[in-house]
Parts: sequence; structure tokens; C-alpha cells
Amino acid sequence: MTLRIKALVGLAVVGGVVNLCSILGHPAQQWLRFSVYLVAILLSSGMKVGLPKSEGTMSLNFPFILLGILELSPLQAVCLAVCSVIAQCRIRVMRPFTLIQILFNVAIVTNATVFAWHGYVGLLRLHCPVAPALAIAATIYFFSNTIPVALVISWDQKVDPLALWRRDFLWFLPFYLVGAILAAVAYLIGITFGWITSLLLIPMVYTIYRTYSSQMEFVRDREQHAKDTEALHLRTIEGLAMAIEAKDQNTHKHLLRVRVYVAELGKLMGLEEPIMQALLIASYLHDIGKLAVPEFIINKPGKLTQEEFEKMKIHPVVGADILERVRFPYPVVPIVRSHHESWDGSGYPDGLKGEAIPIGARLLTAVDCFDALASERPYRKALPLPEAMEFLKARAGIQFDPQIVELLERHYLALEERAREQIGHIEPLKTNFTVVRGAAPGAGFEPEHHAEGSMQPQSGSPILVAAASSEVAAIAELGRMLDRSGGADGVISMLSSRLRAFIPHGGVAVYLRIGDLLLPQFIDCDSEGAFLMQQMSLGEGLSGWVAEHGRAIVNGNPTVEPNYVPNSGLLTAESSALSVPFLDANGSVFGVVTLYAAARSAFSKGHLRILEGLEARFTREFQRTLSGPVEGNDVKTEPRVASLAAL
Repeated sequence: MTLRIKALVGLAVVGGVVNLCSILGHPAQQWLRFSVYLVAILLSSGMKVGLPKSEGTMSLNFPFILLGILELSPLQAVCLAVCSVIAQCRIRVMRPFTLIQILFNVAIVTNATVFAWHGYVGLLRLHCPVAPALAIAATIYFFSNTIPVALVISWDQKVDPLALWRRDFLWFLPFYLVGAILAAVAYLIGITFGWITSLLLIPMVYTIYRTYSSQMEFVRDREQHAKDTEALHLRTIEGLAMAIEAKDQNTHKHLLRVRVYVAELGKLMGLEEPIMQALLIASYLHDIGKLAVPEFIINKPGKLTQEEFEKMKIHPVVGADILERVRFPYPVVPIVRSHHESWDGSGYPDGLKGEAIPIGARLLTAVDCFDALASERPYRKALPLPEAMEFLKARAGIQFDPQIVELLERHYLALEERAREQIGHIEPLKTNFTVVRGAAPGAGFEPEHHAEGSMQPQSGSPILVAAASSEVAAIAELGRMLDRSGGADGVISMLSSRLRAFIPHGGVAVYLRIGDLLLPQFIDCDSEGAFLMQQMSLGEGLSGWVAEHGRAIVNGNPTVEPNYVPNSGLLTAESSALSVPFLDANGSVFGVVTLYAAARSAFSKGHLRILEGLEARFTREFQRTLSGPVEGNDVKTEPRVASLAAL
């Protein structure tokens, strides 16, 4: 119990004593009536109802306290109120009250009753009607009773007192006014038919209690359903965060740590509840757009190239687009979209500046960078916390909101300790395990070519050594042919005739990449018309996939090519294709050469190594001769169509 809470409790007790002394001069009266009301209060103390948006309850014996103010002396009314609060502290409570809590509640209700009595009597002296005077007295009782309790709770929980009072106690006011109306009705009936008829208030109160309890049970079921749904949403969000972690192994604990930091800093900044909820969600999902970024870029153990960074910069936009479809009731999307904006306007994707950046995004940006610097990454070691903090201070006013950096500097050590306590026991997502069951995928493995009836050669065996020597010799001989080829035409001639001696195939195609398109520059097949000279989109078909990902395919299905002509007589789904990318000096895919064969599993890894060994020479000749001027998506190149007979 803090010092100011102790002071408030002491002040309440002293006030209660003073108020009691102020009403001692009023003689007690109507002891029979007092006894009846006391029994009614004790019997109705167990009839408690929960109130909306509050964990508290209210006993329905409050109208009898107001009857005491109307018909009895102020001291008797105080006795009724004190007996009521003691009964509420002892009957049907979830946890027992301490002696200090009971004393504080008794003092508060004593003060509230005396203040309400003075208010009621003062209004009657001003010739105010009974019903309005009693309603005002009930309002005085409400404020006198709830404000001290709200102060104690808020100081204990270290939250804003006014916000807590509005959230948890303001809902009580209508019920106090309803109690005043019931007491006024009972009082007026008693004047006409005798005071004993005021006991009709008991069945009226019980009827209201049963009706309200039934309604509140329905409301609680709805609230529980809403809580279960919200918990389901949170678990779904955590599952999506795990999906991000599966893509980027460096995010283990990072997302959880960021969540702890933004939650605590948001409280210190006094952010509104919708923004706090949005921050907690965005702390998990701000990098969900990385699902659209190639994994080799995310986990690259070094600095990004300009092209790779351009690809990385799409992730805030993609993440915002993904979350836009969820339609969160909180402003999550602006935070995710803007979490790479900079205070001076140099960030991305929109170049927002200063306070035009959402406050949630400014907070998340600083925390995300701070924890990323203090965490291990493939391209650098983790920085000590003070060094990470110095980096943020150096970038304050440039990349980060200066006020947020200042707040983080004051609290980062305490926040780090809290983050370690909360997430220290959480295990990372496991991906480095082997599943024993499952012999092969439904479509089978990528086949490898071996001579019929032969065994797979073992490492270091004479067969393997001979095969390697044969590959080296083939690469050397074909290289000499390419050196004498005299440009692209000579390369095409070699691909159509000489290459077949080293890599048996039934057709060859050369495709060049122009932007997001793949254009056939040369096609030669045994069966005329097996492939059309039509462009295809990057990533489309077998050759398009090789061009998009820069990875070779051995024994792929040639019939998936967009320019393949079905029933042409050469190839089927059981046929084979060997496709290899051409890479330019910057490591970007320049083109693709694809060999086609009618046989199943016609190509081996040795054939792949031969083509890869010649890839640099192929690229040099085709890039020099075939890649003419480019205007938008229009390529000024002349496709070549050939047949074995013509060559």
C-alpha cells in the first residue's frame, strides 16, 4: 500500500468520524420501521448484480438506504448503510476483504450517506419536490461512494484515475437513479396506505433482480463468446507470426520482444486503447509482407544489392494489403504500411514525414530497429544494448521520432529485463527435423539418369572418376568449339549439331529474358511444330521458372511450356527437359537454354554440369550478338528457327 493510498484511507476514516459527529444531534425515531428495513437490507444483500463494462457488483438493497434517509434519522440511515456494506463484504464474495478494506468501505459509505442526507434535507428546505430531491441525493451518494474507491484502485494499478472511473464506475449511476425512483414510489405509497406497504419494495426489487440477472447472464454469454473470438483471433495472429518466423529464422523472439516493448512504451505514452490494440497486432505482423520476398534475400549473409533492396522494399505494402483483407477494428494497416517511414521523410514506401507518420508506426519503427540491432543477424553480430541505443540517438530527428527515442532511452534497461522475463521460456519454431514417413511425393522424385542395369556409383569409385573426367573433356572440347564459333550463329549451329554428341537430346531452345518476359530466340526440334515462337511471362512454364529463380531443372516436364503444341508427335508428359539459366556479369538471369528429349529421365547431373560449364561462354556470345536495343517490352531481336536438315 503506497503512502498516498494510506493517506486517502486515513482521510476517509477521519471524515467518517467527523460526519458522524455532525448528525448526533438528530434524535432516533421509528425503531420498528428501522428494524424492518434492517432485516430487508440484510436479506437483500446477497442479491448482487454484475454491471456492464465492470468487474464490480451492486447490491439491490440501496433503495432501503434511501428509504432510511426519507423516513428515519440520519444516524439510523448511516447504521443501515454501514450494516449493508458489512453484509456485502461478507456475503457471496469471491475473496474475503481485509480489515483495512472493510474499514475503508465503512468510512466511505458513512460519508456518502451523510452527504446525501444533507443534500436531500437542504433541497426540501428550498421547497424541492421529494422525487427530484431524492434523485439528487442518490447522485451525491454515487459520487461520494465511487470516487474514493476509483482513486485507490487507480493508484494501486498505476493508471489514470479519471479513465478508470469512467470505464468501471460511471455505469453505476443509472442504477442509483433507478433505486431513487423505487424508494420515492415506496415512500409515496406508504404516505397513502401506511408505511408497512413500503415493504412492497421487496418483491419489486426481487423482480428487477431476477429480470436483470437473466438478462446479464445472456450478456455474459455474449461477452464470453466475444472474448473467445478475440482469443481465437490472437492465436491466429500468433500463428501468422510463426509463419513469418518459419521464413525468416532470425525473427525468433524478436517479434515477442518487440511486442513487450511497444506494449509498455504505449502505456507510458498514454496511447488510446484502439491504437494500443493495433500496436500489439502490428508488433506480430509488421513483417508479414516478407512472405513475398525471396528467402535468399531475407537471410542473405551480407549487404543487399540495389535490385535485392528494391525487392525487399515491397514488404510493407504487401503486408498492408494482406492485413487490409482482414479488416481489423483497429488501425493496424497504417502502422504496418508505414513502419519503414523516416522522421525526415526519407523512408519508404510513401515518404511520409514527421507527425504525418502514424504514432503507432513511429513507435514500432524505433523499437523494431533497436531490438534488431541487439539481435543476431546473418550479416552481423548483435550489438550491446548501450551501442544499439547510441545508434538510435544518433538517428533521432532523421529516422526516428526524437521524443520516442528519448522515452526509450529512459526505460530500455527495465523493458529489456521485462522482455527477458516474459519470453525466456518460449521455444522457437522447429524446422530442422526429419519426417521419417513418406517414401516419395505424389508426382515422384526428380529422376536422375543412369545406364540401364547399372548401380549408383559410390564416391571415389572408378566409374565416378571416369564420369567426371568425361565431363571435363566434354566441357573443354565444346569450349574450343564455342571459341571458334564466330558469334551467336555459330553457337546455335553447335547447339543444334555438335552438342548432341555429348548430351543426347531431341530438341533445343534458347530464350532471352526481357523485363518480365521470356522470348524464344531459337528453337530446333526433331518434330516440326512442337514449339511455337511465342513469348511467355517470367515464371510461366518450365523455362520461365528457371528464368525467374535462376535455378536449373533436370528431367522436368517439357509439356508445361506455354509455347508447347500438344499432340505434335515428339513429346509427352513422360518426356524430359534439361533447362539451365544464363547469368550476366551482375548475376542476373539473362536467358535460358533448354534441351528436350522424348525419353523418360534422359538427362543426368553430368549433363547439367556440362551445360553449366559452358554457361559463361553462351552468355557472352548471346548477350553480345542477340540482345539488341530494348524499348519498353519491345525487343529488337530477330528470332531464329532451324531444323537439323537445314544445318
